[in-house]
Amino acid sequence: ALDSALETDALICAICAAPMILGKRGILRGKNATCFPGFEEYLEGATVGGRAVRDGQVITAVGMGAALEFGIEIVAALKGREEADKLFAAVLAK
Repeated sequence: ALDSALETDALICAICAAPMILGKRGILRGKNATCFPGFEEYLEGATVGGRAVRDGQVITAVGMGAALEFGIEIVAALKGREEADKLFAAVLAK
């Protein structure tokens, strides 16, 4: 499934410890990414930092505490930043 996603430029999203799979596969090499603290060593070739990070077709996040930011980055990738910002404001207003 990852190979197919890479070939078609589909969105690849991973949160918590899951980005380590992308790192071990070499998908994060040369990209900005993040993961659950303590798993950074597995993000081979990535620049690590942030809570929810998008670099091209890859979106990563540190864990459950960043789930909202992760979701907003996914919405931004699919629907655009303006729609993502509206959603974020609506969620915070409730």
